[in-house]
Amino acid sequence: MFGLRTIKRAACVLTATLALGQAAQAQEAHLRMQTATPGSGYYVFSVTLQSVLQKKLPVKINMTAGVTGPRSPLDAARGQTDLFISSPSINHFMRTGTGMFAKMKTAPELYKNVRQIMTFPAGPYHIVVHEKSGIRSLEDIKGRRIFLGAPGGAATLVAMSIVEGATGYKAGEDYELAKLDWNSGLQAFQDGHVDMLVMPTQLPSASMEQMALLEEVRFLGIPDTAFDSDQMKKIMALPGRTQATIPAGIYGGNQTNETDVRTIGSWAGLGTRKDLDEELVYQITKTLFENLDAFHGAAKFMEEITLDNALTEMRTPLHAGAVRYYREAGVDLPDHLIPPEAR
Repeated sequence: MFGLRTIKRAACVLTATLALGQAAQAQEAHLRMQTATPGSGYYVFSVTLQSVLQKKLPVKINMTAGVTGPRSPLDAARGQTDLFISSPSINHFMRTGTGMFAKMKTAPELYKNVRQIMTFPAGPYHIVVHEKSGIRSLEDIKGRRIFLGAPGGAATLVAMSIVEGATGYKAGEDYELAKLDWNSGLQAFQDGHVDMLVMPTQLPSASMEQMALLEEVRFLGIPDTAFDSDQMKKIMALPGRTQATIPAGIYGGNQTNETDVRTIGSWAGLGTRKDLDEELVYQITKTLFENLDAFHGAAKFMEEITLDNALTEMRTPLHAGAVRYYREAGVDLPDHLIPPEAR
C-alpha cells in the first residue's frame, strides 16, 4: 500500500499537471473564420491556412464556408468573425457606400473597423459555354439564359459589366439572368439549364476541370474593343482587377478553343477586424509567410503567393500586427496601408 506522503506527493503532481493544462488551454486562441464555397480557390487557401496555423500556433479555427463576399467584412466590423476572405473591390464599395452597400448608410463607418493581412491572386474570370450551344463569342448570347454569379456579389457586377462592355447587352432585356447561388449556378450549367457561366476562380480550376471531363466546353475571351468601353474602364479601375489569360488546352482535350483567351484577373485577400489582438495577428502573418511551402504544395495557383506580392491591389489599411511583421521583414509599406494605430 502507498504511504500518506506518497499519496500527497502524487496529488501535488496531479494538481500541478492540471494547472499547467488549464493554463495552456487558456492561452489557446479560438478564432472564427469565414470563407467561400467548398471547392473554390478561396476555400482551398482557407483550409490550408487553418491547417498551418493550428499546427504552428496555439490556435483553434472554427471555419464557416459558403459566406457571401459582402457579408464577411460587415461581420468582421461588428466583431462577429476574426478572419475572412476579403475582396479589394468589395472593400472599396463598403468604404464608399456604393455598389451592394449603396442602401446601407452605416457601411463607410463600419469599414473603419476592417483591416487586411495580405492579398493573393485568386485567378481569372472564366467565361465558359457548352461547345454544343453554338456560342462562339459574347455577342452570341442574345436571348440565352446565363449565370453571372450570386445576386448582389462583386463578381456578378464585374461579369455583367464584361457582357455589357463587350456587347452592349443588358440583363432582362437582351438575355435572361439566372439568379442562383454559386453552387446552384454551377450545377445549372452542368445540367444544361444555363448556356453560359462566368466565374472568377483559380487557374487551373477544379470546377472547370470537372466540367471539361463531362463534355466539350469553350472559354470565351474579352475582345480588345471591350476593354476600351467606358463600362470596362470603370471595372478595371476597381481595386483587385487586372488583365489575365486562360491558356488554350489547360483543361485538356475537351477544351475546344485553340488559342489563349484574354480575360480579367481577380485578387483576394485575408482580412481581419481592427481590434483583434496585435500580437496574435503578428504571429498569424509571420507563420503564414514562414510556411509558404505548405501553400505552394497544396495547389498550383498558390505558388503565386509570395512576400513580394503580398500587398498587390490592396487599398484597405493593414492590421497593426501585420504592419509589425512586414516592417521586420523589410517590406516597404505604402503610407495608405498604415493604419492610425500603427503610426
